Amino acid sequence: MTTPQSASTSPLPSAAIQVLWAKSGEKSAGVGWLPVLHHLLDVGACAWAILGREPQATRDLLTADFGTDTDTARRWTCALAALHDLGKASPAFQHKAPELAARVWAVLPEQDYSKNTPHGMVTQKLLPDLLTRTGRDWPERVARGVAGAIGCHHGQRESSSDYRAPDRGAGPQWDRVQEELLTLVLRGFDLEHAPPPPITDWTGEAFMRLAGLTSFADWVGSSFEMTANPDPLAYSNPAAYVQQAGERASMALDAIGWTVREPLVPQPRPLDETFAFLPDFKARPLQTLLAEVLSASDSRPALVLVEAPMGEGKTEAAFYSHLQLQNAAGHRGLYVALPTQATGNAMYTRLREFLGQQITARAEPVTVDLQLLHGGAALHSGYQANLSATVQMNAQTRARPTDEQKHKIRPNLPGEPGDSVHAGEWFSHRKRALLSEYGVGTVDQALLGVLNVNHQFVRLWGLGNRVVVLDEVHAYDTYTTQLIQTLCRWLRALKSSVIIMSATLPAQTRRELLSAWNVMPDTAPTYPRLTVARTGDAAPISHHIPGPRRRLALNLKATDPAPEAMAAQAVALAHAGGTVTVIVNTVQRAQDILRVVREMLGKRYRSIRRGSSHPQRVNVHLYHARYPADERSEREKRVLRHLGQQPAHYEQDGQERTDDQRPERFILIATQVAEQSLDFDTDVMISDLAPIDLLLQRAGRLHRHDKNNGRRGAHEQPVLYVAGLGNWPEQPLDDYHWKYIYAPALMYRTWHALGGRTQITLPDDLDDLVQGVYDPASPPLDGLSDTQRNTLAKADRKLQHQRQQHGTLGDQAHIGTPDNLLDLPHQPSWGEPDGEPTNDDTDPSKGEMRFGTRLGDESFRIVPVHRHEGAIYLNIKDRIPAQILKLGKGDWDSARTIYARSFQVSRYDVIDHFRRNPPRRGTAHEGWGAHPLLRDAMPLVLDDGEATLGRTHLRLDPELGLTYERLE
Repeated sequence: MTTPQSASTSPLPSAAIQVLWAKSGEKSAGVGWLPVLHHLLDVGACAWAILGREPQATRDLLTADFGTDTDTARRWTCALAALHDLGKASPAFQHKAPELAARVWAVLPEQDYSKNTPHGMVTQKLLPDLLTRTGRDWPERVARGVAGAIGCHHGQRESSSDYRAPDRGAGPQWDRVQEELLTLVLRGFDLEHAPPPPITDWTGEAFMRLAGLTSFADWVGSSFEMTANPDPLAYSNPAAYVQQAGERASMALDAIGWTVREPLVPQPRPLDETFAFLPDFKARPLQTLLAEVLSASDSRPALVLVEAPMGEGKTEAAFYSHLQLQNAAGHRGLYVALPTQATGNAMYTRLREFLGQQITARAEPVTVDLQLLHGGAALHSGYQANLSATVQMNAQTRARPTDEQKHKIRPNLPGEPGDSVHAGEWFSHRKRALLSEYGVGTVDQALLGVLNVNHQFVRLWGLGNRVVVLDEVHAYDTYTTQLIQTLCRWLRALKSSVIIMSATLPAQTRRELLSAWNVMPDTAPTYPRLTVARTGDAAPISHHIPGPRRRLALNLKATDPAPEAMAAQAVALAHAGGTVTVIVNTVQRAQDILRVVREMLGKRYRSIRRGSSHPQRVNVHLYHARYPADERSEREKRVLRHLGQQPAHYEQDGQERTDDQRPERFILIATQVAEQSLDFDTDVMISDLAPIDLLLQRAGRLHRHDKNNGRRGAHEQPVLYVAGLGNWPEQPLDDYHWKYIYAPALMYRTWHALGGRTQITLPDDLDDLVQGVYDPASPPLDGLSDTQRNTLAKADRKLQHQRQQHGTLGDQAHIGTPDNLLDLPHQPSWGEPDGEPTNDDTDPSKGEMRFGTRLGDESFRIVPVHRHEGAIYLNIKDRIPAQILKLGKGDWDSARTIYARSFQVSRYDVIDHFRRNPPRRGTAHEGWGAHPLLRDAMPLVLDDGEATLGRTHLRLDPELGLTYERLE
């Protein structure tokens, strides 16, 4: 590391500066201790090393933050990061290790203090006074801004309500030692006599950059070993000490896998060459057009809106755009955000293959880190295999002599695509994951960057100067959409590029996203369309995406919404041959329909878990969110095996197999978790009425794969049966609880938009239908009775009120915008309330709003366990102990096995029971309550597979999943 070094050395250090401690073996069951000065300089050196591996574009951003040249801005950044623990030079902190404190009180006055005052708060109070005093002359607003950024390194900006002046130390002796620390740190970065940065304000984006980097550097610097005799060089020559600490910082970054951030492909190849690894790939018009638009020599970040139907290659277009933007704008990497864990899992596999193929094509292969970010990542076998391989490699590295422990790039081996795509264990931790160069996960993980949760600034720092892809944006409600718009504002300020993809966006949502990027919304061209807005431009550039494209003309038919009628129709359609999919709006309806189908088929019924190729058998499969995670995953795999691309690739009896698995007769019964999560092809579909965009999303599974044409039984012509489309749907909205799942106004408007139609052509009709249902300025609906008009008007008012309310909640939930962040009062952190919604498992009776990444019914995670002969097991057959009270805190293998049996529930009476009767889950040191993976999981104890909680009877059925029965 090359850092500026002062030619002069410091005078003899004071006795006080040599005894102030920052870390102690006494506090950590370790050995030795670390002086405050040493830790400050260590962390500053780590910040310098981190920035040295960042793209030049990241370092250039500091120039605007500080109003200086890039080198001086980098030195100020690292010096300020170093000062994060200045607050430890105070009575409020020094008392915490009694033996070390005794040495401090021998040279500094022991004063009154608040035992619980965070040292970060003391930093926030100390530093502005030191920076603004005569001789340093920092503007007060800038001094307070930088102090707030470095003082929140333990998770959140502190409120000063509990702070008392004596906590920082009173009198000239404490003043002198704090001033001395500041001087030595500035000397270490050749800033002792430097004028203050020529700025008068501290921006929100500068705050996030400094806060995120400081926490990251502190985490790395805190890994340095303590000794009984700290190096005196820090006192005599801080710059030389920083030089040495920089070498340790580089080794620490090597160890965690923080490599130089450079373009994955320095010169992107043409599209067809880039994706030659995909069978029969040929660039589609969308991909070609977007590549041409981004090919201009423009180094500014961009907002890209892609509105195109399924099958147009949006994902490949986003991957390629990342390569272009990474080179042009100097972005560090890519994060792909999706609506559900299932879509994230599928994307992880695709991105890993893409990265591996691009690495293989490089002249000098590199190692890249790819993380999977969502609550169920512990269950993803591919990700866990990558993670385990990295842990094993790190263990081998630690076993080498010290001088051989530097992390070395591991090139790909010939014929092994993706060999250099790993998942570093250090980055797998929740708060650190977005620091990784590449990532796939739920949108929730990105939105936590704009919510008031611990270390949200680390997440924003990780997303800064990066390409962020937000996929399937049409899947979110007003509240989450509001948070997405706020995220876009921050990403623009942090000089990231954002690619937003959707089958179609309501016009209002499109306008709001463009406004969030600070450009004037334009008139949308004909669908499908592409819009690119460069940072700094007043208006975007939009294009119609030309054809040709695959068109699907499907017949539309109304059907009876009664479960018995839908089951009878599914059975009749299956008897004619082919695959039938039934998608309904609640788990209860899916379970009811399966019961009827099973009864109607009798001996011809065959669960797909056992399967049958007998021509008279009908294979039936149920898929929803109310199964334990491992069972849900297995059911998802079976859907893809039988209805996905053929021949199917799957594992059976420990062997990898490839063959055609599409059944001759098959009924899939699913909830809306299948409409986005799974890429499958069905011959005919029966669906509950749903808002038009979601209904068309479901219809997109009809005849999805052309290779299946000619083998669809009696269903070579695609048909969509819609339950509730026949008559005015007010009654089924009430009878089947649809009104609690979707806004009635959207249901009525969808019913009207499809009324009288016998055919829909996709994608031609898609945009007009969606805009007609969602546009608030749509003309009054014709053909309605007075009663129907009144019902619709009431539903419209309710929806408008709900949108306003949810928009307001979304506006209140986020941290603020880059323009107003530092003017808003500090709020205490909410923790980390995020997660995939359980909207197919909604209890219509009651519910509580949750102020997190999404609104919806309160939910929590349960693990069904079985009582047998006085013991509690995960599984009766295998007698696997549940270890509710005795699970070891470090036993991750057992914890993953237990977590694999968990799932989310949102039924109010179940949640209420657990709230009133919380089960014992161990202690702070052992048991479920102590383990990071299970600390929020509740055991549901079953006897013979059943339990009664209050007036609700629950049963875990191997076919139906968890069932509820209300007891009178």
